[in-house]
Amino acid sequence: MTELLIVAWVFGLLIGWSASKQVHLNGFRQLLRALKITEDDLLRAMVKIQSAEWQLEQAEGTEDRAVVDVKLEQQGTEIFAYRKSDNQFLAQGSNADSLIERLNQNLTPCKVVVAKEDGADLLQKNNS
Repeated sequence: MTELLIVAWVFGLLIGWSASKQVHLNGFRQLLRALKITEDDLLRAMVKIQSAEWQLEQAEGTEDRAVVDVKLEQQGTEIFAYRKSDNQFLAQGSNADSLIERLNQNLTPCKVVVAKEDGADLLQKNNS
């Protein structure tokens, strides 16, 4: 009799697990349809996530790269970046994003450091 109860319990567990899985999958599919998210959208998101993870892995390996201390100055709407040690001009941009992009283009792979007293607040989004 106990064997029969154990078999019934295991059988019920398997059926319940399978039914639960189907309910969750159907609910997720309905959610994706309601949000109008296609399989192509999911694939693009997966590629972006994998790319971001790869970039993060690459960035984590930058500890051994040269460190460049930079100071920033704003003149009008432009932000200028200079090497702190010798005041060499490095890049300029109309906002933080364009300045960072130009610094990436002009400098070899390195770690750029901008101290608060050297204009780090100019890189904040609300100052762009």
